Amino acid sequence: MIQHLLYIKRLNKHFGGNVAVADVSFSVEEKQIFGLIGPNGAGKTTLFNCITGFYPVTSGDIIFDNQRLNKRRPDEICHLGMARTWQRVKPLGSLTVLENVMIGAFSITSAVGEAEKMAIEQLNIVGLSDYATKPAGSLPIGLKKKLELARVLATHPKMLLLDEICGGLNHTETDTILDIIRSVRNKGTTIVFIEHDMKAVTSICDRIVVLNSGEKLAEGTPEEITNNPDVIAAYLGGGHHA
Repeated sequence: MIQHLLYIKRLNKHFGGNVAVADVSFSVEEKQIFGLIGPNGAGKTTLFNCITGFYPVTSGDIIFDNQRLNKRRPDEICHLGMARTWQRVKPLGSLTVLENVMIGAFSITSAVGEAEKMAIEQLNIVGLSDYATKPAGSLPIGLKKKLELARVLATHPKMLLLDEICGGLNHTETDTILDIIRSVRNKGTTIVFIEHDMKAVTSICDRIVVLNSGEKLAEGTPEEITNNPDVIAAYLGGGHHA
């Protein structure tokens, strides 16, 4: 039987008179890699912020692992097993790479030794072991993205929300991140990710939702999405083709 880990039901988010997310619904199966795409300003990060408790929703429901997330704080949502990365990576620059990842681990343990052990394990997974003692602020962007991934993985999430984790990376760095994402999913973590790189999204996702101007434009497999004329029109700009 298919188990759905996340349900988004008729979600709306308004900022005053501005509608950022309009009546969006979709569900994500366990162990799926689920893509969220759309042009700039489509409402993708706003939707992430609603799901993870940083913005209160105007109306609608967010159900994660049979728990309603509406009105829960970000730290409570993290404790339920949902973790996220941020579009702009801002590690605590004066702390070491290892210490940054330990902060993630402290969400599930208060023992320093245990947190360190968990952090070292995640640094191995993302390939940052050699940088453990370096100041996090000294890393180039490609390694900072890996550090961000290690930090959220240290919370041992059931679901990982990645906000443009490949943004600003070259092809080689992107491929490395995608390989890490695949291996994380293969160990049982469900992944939802926002990405602009269509090639990255279509190569890795099981299903994709396309947002445009805050509304759900399309949903389907990578093949269905790449062949959808409405999606092509939204990405190429200039409205719908006749």
